[in-house]
Amino acid sequence: MLQYTSSSLKETGQVANNIAKKLKGGELIALYGNLGTGKTVFVKALAKALGIKENVTSPTFVLLRAYDVEKKHIKELVHVDCYRLKAPEDLIDIGLGDYIIDQQVLVVIEWADKIIGLPDRAIKIYFEYIDEKKRKISVDK
Repeated sequence: MLQYTSSSLKETGQVANNIAKKLKGGELIALYGNLGTGKTVFVKALAKALGIKENVTSPTFVLLRAYDVEKKHIKELVHVDCYRLKAPEDLIDIGLGDYIIDQQVLVVIEWADKIIGLPDRAIKIYFEYIDEKKRKISVDK
């Protein structure tokens, strides 16, 4: 497991940028951590590293937002936020299953702990509050 300590938004962005460089398409990234630990900051930085110019916001109330990516092997970033997920069936209704199997789509799920049975191939990233300015970021896979 890779571990990072972030003391700023910029440092969290650097972690996201390092991960973005290794992505080939078809990945599923599952984010874990309490409120305010940096999950959305990470997704915004990841989107920027992938060349997305749109303002990336957390899809807390709509569950899912998709962004076009202009990379060779990744055509779309799908950002899912399960914080307000009422039932797992809601994910089926929004078509998450189709995105997860598409090899040209990168799926990033915030609050992944609310989903049972994520594929084993998921890259799990844990965000932990250390203090007001520091976060521990652990990447499993």
